[in-house]
Amino acid sequence: MAVMAAALAVGMGQAVGVGQAGAMPVHPPGTQPVSGTLEPALDCVPAPEQPNPVVILGGFGAVGDIRATLDKQMAGITGGIRDIGGCPLIFGYGIIGPMQAAAPVSESAGQLRDFVTKVLAATGAPKVDIVAHSSGALIANYYLKFLHGGPSVDRAVYLAPVTAGTNAATLIGGRDLPGSPDGLAGILTDATNPLRDTVFRGVQGALDCLAGSQVTTALLAGGLTVPGVHYSVLATRGDQVLTPPGTASFIDDPTVENDFFEDLYPDAGLSTHATLPMHPDAAGWVIERLLTE
Repeated sequence: MAVMAAALAVGMGQAVGVGQAGAMPVHPPGTQPVSGTLEPALDCVPAPEQPNPVVILGGFGAVGDIRATLDKQMAGITGGIRDIGGCPLIFGYGIIGPMQAAAPVSESAGQLRDFVTKVLAATGAPKVDIVAHSSGALIANYYLKFLHGGPSVDRAVYLAPVTAGTNAATLIGGRDLPGSPDGLAGILTDATNPLRDTVFRGVQGALDCLAGSQVTTALLAGGLTVPGVHYSVLATRGDQVLTPPGTASFIDDPTVENDFFEDLYPDAGLSTHATLPMHPDAAGWVIERLLTE
């Protein structure tokens, strides 16, 4: 996910408050969004057999040339969707500096809400499907649960999603800060540490991915799923970012299909958090979920 390198790069630029994320507002009243988006052209006409446009959300791995990174990462999925007559629409959200998903989850979810509204208006479709990787699923879940997204979404198909959240050590990939007795993980989890404003400013989206953050806590409270939306989750036992694997990603609801990649495709080998969306078998799994009635 390369969060730490990007966090440090963005952190020296435009600042975003790094206190715990607000519960429901898209962004604080009286302020303007601090992040940008990348929207695809809305010129695809869905085939009758696959009427739902598919909004695709990547995660923190999109750093630098965000469009090229997302296109490469999702190539197998977008190609498979086109093959079944669907319209794949990769949406970049929460962009600050060179990094996607840096903005607060609440703000990124508001951007997703606005984009889905545009998609439905442009295509005439009654609903969209969402395919999301990593923090993209956290954005989707916030939109569905808190921004009244349920009536506009049919399927939510997640690859290694941030669900229960992860811990600071794995989020930053084991990196450390020389000269700091607390280490980066300690700084990240201590909202009272003044170094947090310096090192992690501009990446509230990363802080929102922590287990126990205000965002993950609010989403899990009372159940994460929204009636009428069909959820599917594919995690990987080789996930080194969302730990423990499975526990951090699976949705605790009997109506949700939770699977490990390695259990479904034992001959495919171990996948990592970052490579899961690029694996042909994972792309095939996504297409199967989109075709399920």
